[in-house]
Amino acid sequence: MPGLRPLTHVDHKRFVEVEGWEKKGPAKGKAKKGPAKGKAKKGDHFRYSLRLSSGEILHTRVSHGSGATNDPSLVAAIFREQLQVTEGDFSLCVEKGILPPRPDPESPLPPQDALDGNLVRNLIRKVGWGQAQVAVLSKYEAVAAWQGYRANGVQ
Repeated sequence: MPGLRPLTHVDHKRFVEVEGWEKKGPAKGKAKKGPAKGKAKKGDHFRYSLRLSSGEILHTRVSHGSGATNDPSLVAAIFREQLQVTEGDFSLCVEKGILPPRPDPESPLPPQDALDGNLVRNLIRKVGWGQAQVAVLSKYEAVAAWQGYRANGVQ
């Protein structure tokens, strides 16, 4: 992955904050003594999640430190698997506050005005219309045409 810049922890944290990722509680595990006043802290990463409109939930971890992830293959994996963005979209979000494009969920149901498959088949096979002719019909027109055919045998 030549060409990928190091991913600074500051930029990584800014990205999740700009896009509105939800900060999760501390990591589960053995508590460690923090450097100041003997306070216990858990883990060495902030944890975030983001629910996409498709229902998928993304997860990422951002180091508490001020350094950077320098390994290009690890940076590429973070972009691809955790953040699901390109380097360009990441940079636009961090530098200009432009949210990355996220795909809309695929609709499991056809639109309200979509023609029923049986209706389309009947108009083509029984009424004798061509696919192009049926394709331009509204749902109302298609139903009316089928009802007219059934009632009168009229095309």
